[in-house]
Amino acid sequence: MLDMPRIGSYISKLRKEQDLTQMEIADRLNVSHQAVSKWERGESLPDIGTLVNVGQLFGVSVDELMNAGNTKESPAYKRNLGGMMTSFTQERRGAVAEMINSGEADLDGLVDVAPLLKASELSEVTGRINQHLFNSDLLVRLAPFLDTELLDVLVLQAMGDGFDLKTIRRLAPFLGKEVLNRLIDNISEGEVDIKAVRSLAPFIGKERVDLLIEKVIHDDLQWDIVVSLAPFCSRGMLNRLVEQVVDGELDSKYLVSLAPFIGRDNLKRLVSDNEIGKLDPKIISQLAPFVDKETLSSWIQSLMVGK
Repeated sequence: MLDMPRIGSYISKLRKEQDLTQMEIADRLNVSHQAVSKWERGESLPDIGTLVNVGQLFGVSVDELMNAGNTKESPAYKRNLGGMMTSFTQERRGAVAEMINSGEADLDGLVDVAPLLKASELSEVTGRINQHLFNSDLLVRLAPFLDTELLDVLVLQAMGDGFDLKTIRRLAPFLGKEVLNRLIDNISEGEVDIKAVRSLAPFIGKERVDLLIEKVIHDDLQWDIVVSLAPFCSRGMLNRLVEQVVDGELDSKYLVSLAPFIGRDNLKRLVSDNEIGKLDPKIISQLAPFVDKETLSSWIQSLMVGK
């Protein structure tokens, strides 16, 4: 990863050595002085074209700039960033891919410059790189910057190497549903836990959520777990989970959270088991839209009797 605070500090050092103001640097580079200020504070970096111009302005190489002036102690792959970035500015993206394929540059360098590239630029280069060079770690790091279609292709290509659950969870927000489901189907039962199900649930269909839940159903489910899964699993699975924990004490806040997802019969039974007289009337009013008139009338009568 590029160390933005160190790079920003180095840009500030170079500017001060030349006795220039941020406004003067901004004028020479045709950017705003606010942009220069953000660079020096390490909050952002110039785009690739501007980075090359910054290097030229201060008489340093792009490699020196990216390594904050300390190229000798930097990882080997970072010493190739200059050539890679210059090729990008000259729209020689095929040359960037060839540098990586030949070993002249490293894929880790491409990961570093990815935040500075347009998705189309990164995808064009990535699509020309030998696919066997990608592993799960590199794909996770590139995922936020690649278009979904290309990422799907690369993930499918790398599936033979295996993807552990942690990797799948990190890739999930960026993958197409079909490819993500294929990864989910390959997860072994021993890998899955409730935390994993909850993290993956927003990105997969109810059917896959149900399959994952099947792998982790146990005897000590808690109400907060059931509530967190309610929006993502099928009603049939939710009812099974409710059945599994229905004998425990139910806080009224769980009733309100579950009401939109469980059937009327389950809601009615949960309220009955919880003793209607112990519920705050405000809770009953919140539950009213989810039960029939007869049940609501019965609840109201029970409340009045309780008084």
